Amino acid sequence: MMTQTNKNNLTQHEVNIPVYQPAYQDDEIDLRELLKVIWDYKWLTVFMCAVAIVGSIFYALNAQEWWVAKGKVIAPQINDVATLYSQSKKVGAILNAGNSSSNNKKEMKDFIDLFEPDTLFKNFINAFNSSVNKKVFLEKNSVFIEYLKENNIKVPSKELSLSSLEERQKYSKVLNDWMTEINASLNSEHSELSLSFKTSMKESSAELLNAYIVYISKTVKDNQFEKFLMFVESSKQELEISVEMSEVKVQQKLARLLKKTEYAYQIASQSNLVDYQTNVNPNEELFQINLGEKALKAKIKVLKSIKDLSILDPSISQMQITLDTLNNLKFVDDRSFSPFRYLEIVEPPLARAAPKRALIVILSTLLAGMLSIFIALVHYFMTKKEV
Repeated sequence: MMTQTNKNNLTQHEVNIPVYQPAYQDDEIDLRELLKVIWDYKWLTVFMCAVAIVGSIFYALNAQEWWVAKGKVIAPQINDVATLYSQSKKVGAILNAGNSSSNNKKEMKDFIDLFEPDTLFKNFINAFNSSVNKKVFLEKNSVFIEYLKENNIKVPSKELSLSSLEERQKYSKVLNDWMTEINASLNSEHSELSLSFKTSMKESSAELLNAYIVYISKTVKDNQFEKFLMFVESSKQELEISVEMSEVKVQQKLARLLKKTEYAYQIASQSNLVDYQTNVNPNEELFQINLGEKALKAKIKVLKSIKDLSILDPSISQMQITLDTLNNLKFVDDRSFSPFRYLEIVEPPLARAAPKRALIVILSTLLAGMLSIFIALVHYFMTKKEV
């Protein structure tokens, strides 16, 4: 009886035991909750955006201004370089007509192409982007020198002291910064060259770009004309040397022929061979005694009277004609041409290239707002986890 009672109580006790069930946690983010968090931290966002606006405006107003002057050029036309172009063609025709072996085909082609519009334009592009030309131009430019004085930057001396090394590094940095702002980019599709010069002053940008274009134009023109004169002078010198060497060879040949004739005359006179003999010297031996004493005597007289060596070597006459033609050719030093043609002239820029003040303020405000929202959300969720 007792056993049955205990068993019923045990069954009832087991039935009344509560069962533990883990609570379900919802990790999804409620959009309304996020908006509420952002609204609760609105003063943090307002404060950070206000600080960003003030700071960005202060920076934008005090940042270094940069102005970019631009221009656009294309290759010149034939009529822009007509005088020198015709002169190079004329010299090339003279040398080709003389069949001068002193100039190979590549050198001759390079010479004839000296004043081709495409060659001049290509040289202008290379000279414009040359770091050497940029350095020489800036070191002599009054605007750059004035900029160095305003910023207390000294031109480095040749001394190897520690102070001079620091000055050199500072000067080199400024010089390289200015050099990188001089650019020429070619649009291969339209064969247009865009030129630009970026400086800290509005008026100086266009002034410097125009001055640099003039400097590069003069450099290209001088180089091309110097190459022209150098090629002509070298051709003349080669022709003169060729003529001299050919004359020396002919004179030596004439001297040998005269000596052989004198020996033959001596042999013929001693052998009483007065007239021409057909059966003597049939195999064309060293001395032509078969000519006879009279003929040999006349030949000696003629050989001694020869002054024009081109009789024995016609190439001497041909080279001399070419040389005389080059010497009599009058060259016109017409450097008024330009290695380019303007498509858009250089004018002072209408707007700053940098800083973009409005863009700086807008981006700073956006970044400050995003940062404040991020801080608010992080603070809220960390506080929530601790609770």
